[in-house]
Amino acid sequence: MDEELEVLDDAGNIVGVAPRSQVWAENLWHRTAYVVVRSSSGAVLAHQRALTKALGPGSWDLGFGGACEVGEPFRRTAQRELAEEAGIGTPLRLLGDYRWDGAGSREVGVLYDTVSDGPFVHPPDEVVTSRFVQLDQLDDFCASHVVLAAALALVPPHLH
Repeated sequence: MDEELEVLDDAGNIVGVAPRSQVWAENLWHRTAYVVVRSSSGAVLAHQRALTKALGPGSWDLGFGGACEVGEPFRRTAQRELAEEAGIGTPLRLLGDYRWDGAGSREVGVLYDTVSDGPFVHPPDEVVTSRFVQLDQLDDFCASHVVLAAALALVPPHLH
């Protein structure tokens, strides 16, 4: 099923609805939410994306997220994606808004974080593996792994 997503103009206003396949094929602006999972000690949960993913197959990511369904609030999207991709339902903390204009995706969204030490349940069509990375090792991790450009741009500025 090709779900419908809201299409945005360059200013972030909703201007219509289109099938997900069209949003991806034409790299249209759309709404997303993204959640960084931190351990109780502050480490970041990095995960390797499934090889079947349309965007960045096999790449590493520093959060879980996805497109908002039509009319779906950002927080609800974040909760849904966290449950679907990590198998957790921990409370979210708002970090801020973001705008990502990438070659593979153009997004207007909201960034959250949450704290969980797991256990995590990752569907094989979403995630290959995951592991916590301590903050003092994150730069080395990102330098030695292929990490999504959006994750590199959005997440580190919010870590402290």
